[in-house]
Amino acid sequence: MAQLTLHTRSGSYEVPLETNQTIVAIAKKNKVVWGHTCQRGVCAQCRTQVLEGAEYLNEVTKEEKLRLRKAERAEGYRLGCQIQIVKEGDVKLAHRPY
Repeated sequence: MAQLTLHTRSGSYEVPLETNQTIVAIAKKNKVVWGHTCQRGVCAQCRTQVLEGAEYLNEVTKEEKLRLRKAERAEGYRLGCQIQIVKEGDVKLAHRPY
């Protein structure tokens, strides 16, 4: 069965994989602190580094292209409020706010 692993400053959490939900929503549902404010891709408090499983995620959104530099995106950074898992597979993400 596919796993979703969320790494935060307070530890690592294995949570149920849910498709078509944002990472911020999944973290909130599972009581994992994943900093966020706007949930629209503006504040970037939910900046996330994809460590594994990028192929199971949605495409980078226009909000992410506006907020994150090209170099950040090349290093696997996304916004937790924009990332959605679109197909089953092991995904590992780390909360990396500025």
